[in-house]
Formats: sequence, structure tokens, C-alpha cells
Amino acid sequence: MSKFLTILLAEAAIELFPKELINDVKTRQYLSKLKKSADELLLDMSYHSHLTTNLPDAEKRGRPDIVHFALLSCFGSILARDRRLSVIIHTYNDKIIHLHPDIRLPKNIERFNGLILQLFKEKQIPPDSQEPLMTVKKSSLSDFVKELRDKHDLIIEFSVKGEQKSSSEYSEIIYNAINPLLIFGAYPKGELKGLSDDLVDRKIAIYEEGLDLFAVISQILAGQQMLEDKLAKLDQSEEEQMSWK
Repeated sequence: MSKFLTILLAEAAIELFPKELINDVKTRQYLSKLKKSADELLLDMSYHSHLTTNLPDAEKRGRPDIVHFALLSCFGSILARDRRLSVIIHTYNDKIIHLHPDIRLPKNIERFNGLILQLFKEKQIPPDSQEPLMTVKKSSLSDFVKELRDKHDLIIEFSVKGEQKSSSEYSEIIYNAINPLLIFGAYPKGELKGLSDDLVDRKIAIYEEGLDLFAVISQILAGQQMLEDKLAKLDQSEEEQMSWK
């Protein structure tokens, strides 16, 4: 029975403006116009796509909005409100961001981006707190998943290339684990590069086509809640029947 869920947003498309682009003339002109340095900006393809033509893995990078929407879906869920959900971010540049269950994230994307910039600079939010709401450290995806292995009896990667499962099937799989870890790629396109199949127990697809990450997470978390409510009613019904005997 699933009592607690952990979600890992992997290779998330959130990072500082790449330093390898700084020597480009267009980039220098852009930064000069903004009167900002590269470490004061997050890479965002909404504004920077014209500067990233030759950037490696450009199709997977510069989408902090994907991470933002996914986090709002996570922390807006009933499981999160019941303190039965943990969320961790692994970024494209191998930064691990831990989020405290009590965190209240800004719904405005610009404020969210500012919070991430502060985190990358200060290493934790608030900077001087003994119980920070966000912390960051370095680790590759594979090393981090290996580190989490002992804490989780089931590790699932959700991918369109996984085995197709209906909502009732994947909900039961998750529910029957004690402390499952659910891994999602948090970027626009492509597959996870830093996670080999031997590091996960199951690779599951919930639909034959790619869906928006926030929609996938919302559906999975809602499915868990509905299954729990259904089974709770069945247990109550059985107890009532027993009481009449």
C-alpha cells in the first residue's frame, strides 16, 4: 500500500545561461542591452532561441516553465497537502534540488525564475535558515538514483517508450509499493540520457503519445487519491458487514 510518494523530475530544463555562449557577438549584445551577466539569467528558449543554434541538446534545454508547471501540479495535490509527497529536481547540468514539503512556490513564472536564480547563488533558500525550503547540490542522475535505491522498494520511469498501462493498472502498481519513486523527464523532447534501464524496476507509458508533464503528474496523483478513496470505502463496507454478523 502506497503511504508516501517521491517524484523525481529528471534532466530538468532549468539552468543558468550557458557560459559557452558568452563569446558569441549576439549574446554579448543581448547581455549588454539587458545590463546583466550570464549568471543573472536562466536559459529560456522563449527569449534565447536565437542565441542557441549551436548549443548541444538545445531541444531539451531552456524550459523553466515545464518545471514550474510540474511543481505546481505536485504541490497543489491532496497528497502534498497531506504531507505524503516528496519532490526532487535533477537538472540538465547535474544539480539536485530538494524541496521542503512546506514550500509554497510562486505561481508567477518570473518570480519562480528569480527564486531559482537565488537558489543557484546562495545554495539554499532562505540563505541563513536552519531548515531551508530549497537546497542544491551536485550529482549525476545515475549516481543520485543509486543513492535513492535503498530508500525505495519500487522505482518507475514514466516514458512513452515504456510498457503501456491503463490508469487502473499503473495506479495499482504504485499503490501496492511501500515507498515508490516516480521518475519523469522534465524537458520538451527526447529521452533520459543519464538513466539506464537497469536502474529502474519498471518503465511505464500511460498513453501512446507524449503528454504535457504537468498533465501526466496531475493524472497520476489524482489516480492515487481516487484509488485510496475507493479502497477505503470498500474497507468500511466490509467492517459494516462484519458488524451485522
